[in-house]
Amino acid sequence: MRPLSKDAYQLFQDGILALADIEMTGIKVDVPYLESQITSLSDQILNAERTIWCTSEARAWKAMLKGKNTVLNIDSTTQLSSLLFKTLNYKPTKTTAKGNAAADDEVLQHIGTPFTEAILVKRKLTKVRDTYLTRILNEQVDSVFHPTYNLHMVQTYRSSSDFQNIPVRDPKQGRVIRRAIIPHNPGDVIGEVDYSGAEVRVAACYHKDPAMLKYINDPTKDLHRDMACECYLLKPGQVTKAIRNEAKGDFVFAEFYGSYFELVAPALWKASGDLIMADGSQMLLREVLNEKGIKTAGQFTNHIKEVERHFWEDRFPVYNQWKKDWYQAYLKRGYFDTITGFRCQGPMRRNEVINYGVQGSAFHVLLYSLIQIHRWLKGNDMKTQIIGQVHDSLLLNFAPDEVKIVCAKVREVMCEKVRQHWSWIITPLAVDFSLAPPGGSWNDMVEIK
Repeated sequence: MRPLSKDAYQLFQDGILALADIEMTGIKVDVPYLESQITSLSDQILNAERTIWCTSEARAWKAMLKGKNTVLNIDSTTQLSSLLFKTLNYKPTKTTAKGNAAADDEVLQHIGTPFTEAILVKRKLTKVRDTYLTRILNEQVDSVFHPTYNLHMVQTYRSSSDFQNIPVRDPKQGRVIRRAIIPHNPGDVIGEVDYSGAEVRVAACYHKDPAMLKYINDPTKDLHRDMACECYLLKPGQVTKAIRNEAKGDFVFAEFYGSYFELVAPALWKASGDLIMADGSQMLLREVLNEKGIKTAGQFTNHIKEVERHFWEDRFPVYNQWKKDWYQAYLKRGYFDTITGFRCQGPMRRNEVINYGVQGSAFHVLLYSLIQIHRWLKGNDMKTQIIGQVHDSLLLNFAPDEVKIVCAKVREVMCEKVRQHWSWIITPLAVDFSLAPPGGSWNDMVEIK
């Protein structure tokens, strides 16, 4: 870890002290709920295992190991890979770092049989029970869980924590876990404040692409909607929130983080079989594409290839050139310096070189805000406390009579004060607030203005 300036060092020094206070405050958890959910999940895991053992694949698995000095292990990815790709002759779609056929969740989803689906169910349920609920239950003291935060473990200079990996892409898993987080006092309010598009805005401070800056500065423009139109050949009025989110996650952000058309097209094509246009026709996007002459996954991949070319060469050429120049400068020097005053060096892949500086700087914007908000709360004897930091958001336990004044201060710091502190922030910053009702859990939050 190498801060290049006194200011960079001071940011982490002040940050670790603030995070230590947050660790000490801790997160209140509902212990009876945790215990009941662990029991319920154990029953569900047992049912998933029963489903697995009733399949023909399980019988083939037993036959495969018959006579060998090997115990059948339902959690062994090595045995599962051998079963799927050697015994059952499925075509491997992914390899491990050692070159063997992978049997991870993505591969099992691609196979899509009742056997692999049951394996996936068991994996998800087991992870929620053992990785999250059981660990929280075992580590809580007097119904308070004290997560650990580090600022020296990640090459991007982001924080790391045993509280930050709660699943968000799977709403069902996330709900089960978030339901366990409750306010410290019965009438208190759990709230979360989240930077909106933090990494996109910070990336623009690096590459300064005029077209991207227009998207960020003009609230009438919507990049995710526009790319949904291009990917699925739609008009803006035909794009639903679900279609926009699909384009946002599986095209826009995938491209920003270094993916390319052959990897993004399959997810977009799969979604086209489920998503419906907003014009009331009830037409699936797959039907729309068929009418426009795109009838196969291969044709769709070729279409996304052209969308990708236009995205980088015509829509964001300055951003595209910055990526090339940034990577070439790293190859020449063996390191790059972030806009917040830290040096990343050593062996890195191209995508890591392009993304690490942006990811670290986006977190530093949050860290600076966290420090200032924490100081203000303590200095003004507020009962409200920061109780967690999750990626680009802060989790707070509000005293009910302090919600409005604290939210106003939080917005001032996160959107205005931080820009005054760092003149390199040339984009506006925006935050989203979510609050639970008094006494409600983290899962009960709804977004507020």
